[in-house]
Amino acid sequence: MADALQVLSGRVEEGTDVGSPRLKEIKKDKLAVSGHGQKVKKDLTITVIKGHCKGSLCNICVAYCPEKVLAMGFRHVEVVNADACTKCMLCEIRCPDFAIFVD
Repeated sequence: MADALQVLSGRVEEGTDVGSPRLKEIKKDKLAVSGHGQKVKKDLTITVIKGHCKGSLCNICVAYCPEKVLAMGFRHVEVVNADACTKCMLCEIRCPDFAIFVD
């Protein structure tokens, strides 16, 4: 019985190669656009991955931003007032495509 439990329990691994393939792709895309699509305020960085953003088809992040930091551009969301950002992270939480990150 103990052998059966050990087989079913699996193994926990730690390191940089652990995680879902989708999460790895998001991290890779986030690093690929460093310096592109970012607005910086003191200790705040808002990163928009333009390739993931659906633009006006979605508009969720713009609607949920309480300080009107985000606005819909021609094809994707844009940061228009980074100084007003309170780091509530509602845009990041609500984005269905993981296109925006607040660091």
